[in-house]
Amino acid sequence: MDHSIEKKYIKAGASFGHAVSLLYMGECIGFNKRFEDWRKLEKNYVNHGFRTVSLDDFIKLGGYGKSIDGLIGEKLGQDEEPIFHAEIYNEEYFGKVEPVIDINELMIPNGGIQRGQYRLPSTE
Repeated sequence: MDHSIEKKYIKAGASFGHAVSLLYMGECIGFNKRFEDWRKLEKNYVNHGFRTVSLDDFIKLGGYGKSIDGLIGEKLGQDEEPIFHAEIYNEEYFGKVEPVIDINELMIPNGGIQRGQYRLPSTE
């Protein structure tokens, strides 16, 4: 196996997972590029015969530093249909998740405490 494909896929997934872990503040600068990199590399990873990793696991890796070592390098089974987590994210969440906090309010001296309910997007 070409481990550079695996490394690029992990790096892109972790980068996007990190951005999603902070989505309660809104889609950050570079969010679209991070998404497109992950989507492109996920397709490439599948084309090399490997099972993809969920966004949930990439959030754990990129946002919280949890290992995903046991999920990487798993070959797709014969007749197994790949799951394209980036496409699921694109259809279900992209551009649809509203920020929970008001960034402008944070910039005001003595701005109030902000609270909100927030559920991370999931592709599982």
